[in-house]
Amino acid sequence: MDWIHVSLLFHLIGVGMIFTLLFAGPIIEANFRWENDIRMKQHAAKILRSVGLLSPFGALVLILSGIGNMISLHITFGDLFGSAAWLGLKLLFFIVLLGIGMVLSPKTARQRAMILDQMNQINPPEDAGQKMDSLNSKQTLFFLANWILVIVIVLLTLFRP
Repeated sequence: MDWIHVSLLFHLIGVGMIFTLLFAGPIIEANFRWENDIRMKQHAAKILRSVGLLSPFGALVLILSGIGNMISLHITFGDLFGSAAWLGLKLLFFIVLLGIGMVLSPKTARQRAMILDQMNQINPPEDAGQKMDSLNSKQTLFFLANWILVIVIVLLTLFRP
């Protein structure tokens, strides 16, 4: 087995890790929203955060194996703006995907956890439900944006304009 095959294998493993998040996230999110008991919501939120911990590892595997693929295929950084511009676009969309998955979504998860803690108190704030609905809408947008970005990345990979 030569370097390109090893690099491609790890790239597929990274893709599998990311797709695991893309499928598991909305399923756990749906469970979070359907649950009426605050403690069960907290449990679903905790599971969602735990699954989200896979994101940095999947991203690292994809970045390192992508660099390995570029080296094996003799693609230089300058090619990302020229003959391999499709790959440069792919990298740009991947960076946006990382920003959503590693910065925005965890921030929303922390805010939801704080609101759940407040809702679990004896005298919860009156606007907690509205704040939770707003954060749930944000999370839905993040999941939708993630799927759109991944579909664009896959299309760029398949059709290389």
